[in-house]
Amino acid sequence: MLKIIIPFFFILIHNLTFSQPILLRPVSNPIIEKSYSEYSTKSKQNDTIGIPFFDDFSKKGVYPDNSLWMDNNVYINQSFGKNPISIGVATFDILNMAGQIYSNASETPFIADYLTSKPINLEYFITYNSFSYPTNILYYYETASNHYYPADSLYYYSGTHIYNCFYQPGTFTPTMHIYYGVQKLDVSDSLYYYDSITSQYIYIQRYYTTYYNPSDSIYLSFFYQAQGNGGNAPESTDSLVLEFKTPNTDWTHIWSVAGTSSDTIFHKVVIPIADSNFFKNGFQFRFYNYASFGNLNYPSFASNVDFWNLDYVYIKEHSNINDSIYPDVCFKEPIRSMIEYPYTSIPWEHYKQLDTLQIDTLLFNYYNLYSSLLNVKRFITINNITSQQFIRFDSLGNENINPFEKFQFKQKAKPNLFPDNSLTKSTFEVLINITAPTLNSETIFTWNDTMRFYQTFDNYYAIDDGSAEYGIGLSGVGSQNGKFAMLFKTLTPDTLRGVDMFFNRTLNNASQKYFYLTIWKCKNGKPDSIIYKKTGFRPEYAGINEFYHYNLDTAIHITDSVFIGWTQTSTELLNLGFDLNYDYSDAVYYNITGTWIQIPYKGTPMIRPVFSKNPLINITENKIDPGFLPYPNPVNDVLMISQNENIPFSLIDITGKIVKSGCLKSIDATNLENGIYFLTTTQNNTVYKIVVQHQ
Repeated sequence: MLKIIIPFFFILIHNLTFSQPILLRPVSNPIIEKSYSEYSTKSKQNDTIGIPFFDDFSKKGVYPDNSLWMDNNVYINQSFGKNPISIGVATFDILNMAGQIYSNASETPFIADYLTSKPINLEYFITYNSFSYPTNILYYYETASNHYYPADSLYYYSGTHIYNCFYQPGTFTPTMHIYYGVQKLDVSDSLYYYDSITSQYIYIQRYYTTYYNPSDSIYLSFFYQAQGNGGNAPESTDSLVLEFKTPNTDWTHIWSVAGTSSDTIFHKVVIPIADSNFFKNGFQFRFYNYASFGNLNYPSFASNVDFWNLDYVYIKEHSNINDSIYPDVCFKEPIRSMIEYPYTSIPWEHYKQLDTLQIDTLLFNYYNLYSSLLNVKRFITINNITSQQFIRFDSLGNENINPFEKFQFKQKAKPNLFPDNSLTKSTFEVLINITAPTLNSETIFTWNDTMRFYQTFDNYYAIDDGSAEYGIGLSGVGSQNGKFAMLFKTLTPDTLRGVDMFFNRTLNNASQKYFYLTIWKCKNGKPDSIIYKKTGFRPEYAGINEFYHYNLDTAIHITDSVFIGWTQTSTELLNLGFDLNYDYSDAVYYNITGTWIQIPYKGTPMIRPVFSKNPLINITENKIDPGFLPYPNPVNDVLMISQNENIPFSLIDITGKIVKSGCLKSIDATNLENGIYFLTTTQNNTVYKIVVQHQ
């Protein structure tokens, strides 16, 4: 069976006279690739943690929380879960921690991702003594003399002063330090008080040790989902597995479920930890998945497969198999772009020229997972990340939300939400926070009450969110010379200088076939006559999770709407990134037979037209000279050059302006604004992309 994510009709493609667009999963995960390249391995401490253990995978980042988990195989994200319990899931697939397919991937089931807990102390827990005692009743027991010394020989500090426990009495708690005599001997672990009723000296314990046993009703619960938004469901030969382990035993199979394509809902599993053999200091549990890659007869179709999503992993005592009440108010879905539909980003210069700001409604949902009515407060914070400026903090009011219900907040965004500045681009962080004051004590649930969204204004129009859940393209009978086009409408007239496109990598770069970059006029909402058509282009990969820029050799003045896409030169799938989170399918067309037809999939192709009044710098992908390497990149203060001689250079910003030049072995970047620059030298013909990122 060919393991690709496509609708049923593609299976019949070779029996059709003409082909249709194809939708499939990427062969790699560019978001993980980017994070992996920036990831510096931290020392993984095997320190033991206690219960309750809770993770709903809502923390920021693509890797599991290293305070709870031992490994980094699964993908933490807010995209692949379909109606998760709370925002964020852990996704199991066939990609390793670097975002690439496992080298041992095969057509038969193999173990792919692991998610392993840190050692957990299920043997005992410590409770600190919270009682308080008058200092004048304290006694110090000296083992050597077998004698109890009364409070008049004991002292304690308050601020910078020392006081006698008997003559200047205060209140002692077991966290305080008590000293004996002028020697200032700390005797806090050897303190007693006298019980006149029993005529005994009672030892004051600093903490109490309590041992777990089956009567404590300790349960592990979690929610799992096959496929979700991942696109490809695990087959019946694939599975998700749970195992337990103690320091003195090997892994023990506890639970598993076979793959299915019959549903994509989250299922709850509750596992009692009742076997006394597991009540050990160092208990661990782990999940892993069996996956099968499928055959590789069509390398350009090779894709990520067999998705499982995990959510709301929870170990606690005094639970039961029917426990479904969580003291939690949470988000489930990420906030989206606040620019009016359909755009997620528009050129900063276009945004600043608009008479009516294109800011849409602020819309988000949150949920009460608790059994009581909660009053929920809402807040919004906006920061300009580019200029490192705080913009605003506003209260969004509060509402009561009933138990186990959803509340939708909808409000027209305030004007001047993203204020103008002198920069050529800006990225704003939009942070939404909710809080229910009566639940503040439940700290393990607080990560899912915050959402972040980054609103970018650069030099391009975007309708996607920058993440490719799928790939799309034309392939098969009739697709040679086929056309694929996407509609763009400018908000103000400007000069089109290039097109950014995101192509998914394929096995052995099988999709790198040449195409004509093509631009059409718009007539009656469909592509019409050709404005621009140029060969010599093919799918390229500019970097990890970055769009590749295709420069136009002829500038095109755009006043309204155009279609942008390509004309094929082969039947090979080009595998353009396809975003499922935003649907723009009613403005995307393909043409195989001479008739333009709307694509049958909901989503957005990852194409972005780039505008500028000035020519853009054309960066060619030359072979890098290993003897000349600018580092570090990104740079905070000083950019070094790995050469022993001074090299003439020019540093150019994205507008084409030379901001630094000279003949140096290093470049001072402390006064440069955060952003992208281009380094040119006389050493070779390579243009180096430099990112300035001040800490």
